[in-house]
Amino acid sequence: MGCDHAHIPIRLLQTGAFARAIGMDVLDGPLGKAAGNLDLYGMADRVDLRLSDGLDAYEAGEADTVVITGMGGTLMREILLREPEKTRSIPALVLGPQSDPDKVRDALRGLGFVIEDERLIFEDGKYYPVLRAVSGGESAACRPKDPGGAGEDPASGDLFPAEIPDQIRREAEDLFGPVLLSRRDPLLKEFLTRRIAVLERIRGSVSEAAASRGQDLAAEAAVPTENGQEPPAEAVAPAETGQEPAVEQEFSAADRRPSGALREKHLQKLREIDHSLVLYRAALAVYREE
Repeated sequence: MGCDHAHIPIRLLQTGAFARAIGMDVLDGPLGKAAGNLDLYGMADRVDLRLSDGLDAYEAGEADTVVITGMGGTLMREILLREPEKTRSIPALVLGPQSDPDKVRDALRGLGFVIEDERLIFEDGKYYPVLRAVSGGESAACRPKDPGGAGEDPASGDLFPAEIPDQIRREAEDLFGPVLLSRRDPLLKEFLTRRIAVLERIRGSVSEAAASRGQDLAAEAAVPTENGQEPPAEAVAPAETGQEPAVEQEFSAADRRPSGALREKHLQKLREIDHSLVLYRAALAVYREE
């Protein structure tokens, strides 16, 4: 799905991974280039190209594996959930979300898929997760199938330190992948360490910008909610560039102090960063025994 120039099916046909394929894309242009590439490699008779928005042109039972890559997790989630029964009919999914992998893992759990394997790839300065999920029934959790060979569920129990709340554990698993965490993937550890440093620098920049105008936003951002937990916020997930966004400097012309809207924007930003840091540190704590 989203076959673009058909490089993936061509490569897998070359290696003998499978004998035939269906290549689907939402645009005619990429399909035309895919057809040219298939002709070039003498594989035109082995790949059925279709114009399709998501799974629209796919019929249940046509394939044993569906590959979806080259798009963000939000769009991937939408495609998976658009026709849930059709998605559930697929025996295996290979997914490479370029952003928001937590939304994809959450959708898989709701659809009854089990993440069987996952790898993190570093290329051109970015980290990309690629996972394989298999249909496991509606009650299945989005957890790895015994990757350590010990028969236990490594995404629970002693994986996280006991002091980390269950909600934070679940969010961290969805954001970073239960298989990668249970495997204590070294590339994931590198990613976590780098992003924590970046987030801490961003937080310092936002706090300093506010403090220079007499606003102690850092203290306000640290105030917990009524139930004692930090407010939910979007966390930064793999496939981010790691670059720090510029801190906005919008001040009213009258007194050069932050406007109310900007003050609230900075405060919200600090809360989002703090919540992200909680998740990143919880995931990094999985490596505590190394």
